[in-house]
Amino acid sequence: MSEKQERMENFEEYLDISENSPGQIVEATVTRINPAEGISVDFGGKQEGMIPQNELVRPATTYRLGEKIKAQILKINDEEGYAVLSERKPFAREVRNSLKKAYETKTPIKGKIVQAVSGGYQVDIQGVLSAFLPGSHSLLRKDQAIPDEEMEFLIIEYTVDRKRQRVVVSRRALVEQLRRDFFNSHKVGDEVLAVVEQISEDHAILDLGIVKAFLPRTELSHDPSISFADILKKGEKIKIKIIELDETKGSVTVSLKALEPDPWLKVSEKYPVGTIVQGAVKSILPFGVFINLEPGLDGLIHISEIFWGSKKADLHKYFKVGQLVQAEVVEIDPEKRRISLSYKKAKGDPWENVAEKYPEGSVVSGVVQRVLSTGAIVEIEDGVSGFVPKSELSWNKIKDPSELLKEKQRVDVKILSIDQQQRRMRLSIKQLTSDPWEEVLTKLNEDSVVKATVKSKVNSGFIVFLNDFSVEGLMPSGHAHEDLKEGDEVEVLVLRLIPERRKVLVSQKKLEEKRAYEDYKKTIGGESNQKTLGDRMKG
Repeated sequence: MSEKQERMENFEEYLDISENSPGQIVEATVTRINPAEGISVDFGGKQEGMIPQNELVRPATTYRLGEKIKAQILKINDEEGYAVLSERKPFAREVRNSLKKAYETKTPIKGKIVQAVSGGYQVDIQGVLSAFLPGSHSLLRKDQAIPDEEMEFLIIEYTVDRKRQRVVVSRRALVEQLRRDFFNSHKVGDEVLAVVEQISEDHAILDLGIVKAFLPRTELSHDPSISFADILKKGEKIKIKIIELDETKGSVTVSLKALEPDPWLKVSEKYPVGTIVQGAVKSILPFGVFINLEPGLDGLIHISEIFWGSKKADLHKYFKVGQLVQAEVVEIDPEKRRISLSYKKAKGDPWENVAEKYPEGSVVSGVVQRVLSTGAIVEIEDGVSGFVPKSELSWNKIKDPSELLKEKQRVDVKILSIDQQQRRMRLSIKQLTSDPWEEVLTKLNEDSVVKATVKSKVNSGFIVFLNDFSVEGLMPSGHAHEDLKEGDEVEVLVLRLIPERRKVLVSQKKLEEKRAYEDYKKTIGGESNQKTLGDRMKG
């Protein structure tokens, strides 16, 4: 063998040895798994590689045949034909390097609290390194159980060298950093995703990850009738808009309503004054009715815009919640978010054609709305009422109109006159019948005998009703018996007719005197007829 060839073989032998020397990092392929001892690997050398369980990163049973891992050669036994490797050492080196970088860049790391120690907790990092978590940085109560799940931490102290290894982590520092990052990276108007955490009647609490957001009832929807239960479910993820940030207080206020188009922005264009709109009755109150025109847009029909005239009524008798009604837009104030509506204008003014519908002299039916000392108000139809003066209630004198009429009583009336401009109508009840005095003047005279009913006692005597003539008469006290009382039926003598004052004076006693005198004359007349001629001559 030449010297040159010998040198080449020695060099190749050197390379072969150097490629498989202890301390080298190699790529190894899992060839056999022994759950009790570890795994066997092919690392490209002449020997079979063995990685005992204490040098594995994971339990041996979690590896798969053919899986490739990174390992470090610990020792080679050429005589027995095997090599011992470690997966743990190069992995721990990588973990240390990543921890150092995470410490320098303030990047969160993951770990698992494994046990409580003096002053805090021991944290396992990826199964190869231990860190210390001070109790004051754990965000755990003293009586709280150690969480089972892996958690995130921020490294607040990192010293790892040949002499010392100290890694201190903190959950509190991480939360504070993430909170700062949140407020630095978000602004009012941002749209973010959140998880519904709590729901009550007046607000909801949402989880934004590191901070909680407050969703007030007023920011749920433009439609105030919608509740949290209608649109939110605990645990669901929703999109919301940030409307208020306060880093000092750590508070975030959000809105769902802000994601909806505001119906009030174009309300003047969509519902100009004079437009006839339709909506559903939302609520009925003593002062009016609220109508929902669309979600988040309600209009008020004030009670003064419901009935034509001064009608007062229980609105529940005319409207029901959910009922569809039409109304006219009379006023819009977008800044105050108010729409004023008119129910009566949408129906039309009944006085516009009242003269054609109810000509003077016609007889119509109506309902008594109010009874006054001066007469009665009668409603002909909704918005059209007329007045029956006291003098038009009866041909007889009326002291109190309530003696004849009661509220809500239906009556027939005659239309005497209409003032369309002043919205007034004069009515009459008495003119539905002919004037009884016309009959009185043709059929009665002084000394007529009539039947009457006592109506009332007055200072000057008794008011009686002449049964067959529908007029009243006055019987002075001196012409009546003292024991007369209201309701008694008597026969009386007409003493005097006073047409200009529409009065009839009658007398009970004068009738009795007249009849007594007539009986006397009859008696005297009979006796005279029985006398003989001689008696008469003697007389």
